[in-house]
Amino acid sequence: MRASLIPCRCFPAIILATLLLTGPIQTTHAEDYPPVKSLLEIRRERVVIQKWDLSCGAAALTTLLRYQHGDPVTEKDVATALINRSEYLRNPQLVQIREGFSLLDLKRYVDGRGYQGTGLGQLTLDDLNRRAPILIPIQTRGYNHFVVFRGQRDNRVLLADPAWGNRTMTVEHFMQAWIDYPKIGHVGFVVEAAPGHPRSASTPLAPRPEEFVTFN
Repeated sequence: MRASLIPCRCFPAIILATLLLTGPIQTTHAEDYPPVKSLLEIRRERVVIQKWDLSCGAAALTTLLRYQHGDPVTEKDVATALINRSEYLRNPQLVQIREGFSLLDLKRYVDGRGYQGTGLGQLTLDDLNRRAPILIPIQTRGYNHFVVFRGQRDNRVLLADPAWGNRTMTVEHFMQAWIDYPKIGHVGFVVEAAPGHPRSASTPLAPRPEEFVTFN
């Protein structure tokens, strides 16, 4: 359809005259509105994005510590502490051979920092929802990868993915990606305040309903 054939809506003369006689229209200044965030910024809210290929475990753990426990640790802090072990210092290629850090590495780190890290096996999706936020291993594009499971709504789950940001996937897709080990089944890793320390009643990483739409 040619542009000339598209009808236009015009002000009736009396309305136009009224607008001209009543003076300038009150406008709203840009500062009256909150800053507009890009989709990339929204997607990366409350997620630590990994800076190195094999640091997904460090980044996912940092997400839990920073946004769930309010610990201002950085991915670099965590990765440096994880790799500063005698076995890795003797054989720097070991991290690459193992395709990253293990859950045992993560547990040693958080326990040494005063938290209580617990690895859990034979988990179900219901277990994840009760324990969320919880760090879990998935397989994506042929690689093992750590993410933080934040919650579920209907047929979709919300993940804090250090390689991407917040993302959702269907329950069916998620259950295929969540690694099922031969003897211990589906596993996860939770970080809690150590016994005797106050535990936060809030859950800052709990998913908001709109996130399941935004990151769909």
